[in-house]
Amino acid sequence: MPQTNPVASMSTEHYLTTLKGLGRVVETPVLEQALARLPRLSGPSANTRIPLHHLLELHEGISDRCADPLLLVRAYQTLNYEPRFLARTFLAGAISPGDALSLVSRYAKVGSDLCSIELMAGQQTATLRVLPAPGFSGAREPLDAITYGFARILPSLGIPSMDVIRLDHVPSGPVQAHYRQLFPANLVFGCQERTIEFPAEYLSRPLDWHAIPAEKLARRERRLNQLQEQPQWRESVATLLPLLYRLGEANIDECARLLAVSRRSLQRRIRAEGYSFRELLDENRRKLAANYLLRGYSNDRTASLLGYRQPAQFYRSFREWYRCSPSEYRETIQTGLYQ
Repeated sequence: MPQTNPVASMSTEHYLTTLKGLGRVVETPVLEQALARLPRLSGPSANTRIPLHHLLELHEGISDRCADPLLLVRAYQTLNYEPRFLARTFLAGAISPGDALSLVSRYAKVGSDLCSIELMAGQQTATLRVLPAPGFSGAREPLDAITYGFARILPSLGIPSMDVIRLDHVPSGPVQAHYRQLFPANLVFGCQERTIEFPAEYLSRPLDWHAIPAEKLARRERRLNQLQEQPQWRESVATLLPLLYRLGEANIDECARLLAVSRRSLQRRIRAEGYSFRELLDENRRKLAANYLLRGYSNDRTASLLGYRQPAQFYRSFREWYRCSPSEYRETIQTGLYQ
């Protein structure tokens, strides 16, 4: 196991989810004995941060008894990756797989300090990178389990096929066969990074999910702000706005409520970053409008996604932004005239 950082931590949610999976693949006495070696958690709340080395020590204790290098992957195999489940989580704040994976990347730190997640989109291929945090590159089994989890999430986000999954180590021959049985795509071992590669065309396909209550997304945003030394309030508002447009609630009072600050405090913090709320709202809509049209959404659908009650209101705003109509923009966007 790697040398651990005593200040590294994970959320109670992540810890309990892992325990749930382990409870399905490990005999109860073995799990109880491993848990008995750890400090007792007294009534942790959803916002509790638990030292990451607890999870790594738990895994190490169980692995010593089970001698299974894929134990955590098997535990993650038992978790719920169904679209119906994901559509009730914060991911339903997204309208496309690309948006959902961007949220996953943004909130990776909320779940655990073990790794960060990065989405890179090229012309043909998209790559999801699982990047271990400094000091934890040797935590192979937990990192493999996280990679496996994302490989199971992608199909539920409407990404039906993956080109390749790359892992940064080389198991023994017999163990490789077990890896290939569990992972849902072609595996390549001994690479520089852990990555999942898939066709980039899937990123912009619409997710047919109903808009969730904004509180589910805001809860993650508040946790992220608590973990940051200097929260970026402009980014927090910009993250909430696409969902709030769809819900018809894109106003500063709702943003302040969701971020657990007063209206005046949110205004002051946004101004300190060089914006007014109105300017941020306008810039966000302008960028999203171009983004949605580039993805192939119709003019009326784009207007609806941006919270306009009447398409004519959207057309007027769009012409102010780009000095042309949405249809004209759509016709010329591939030429590079409008960026």
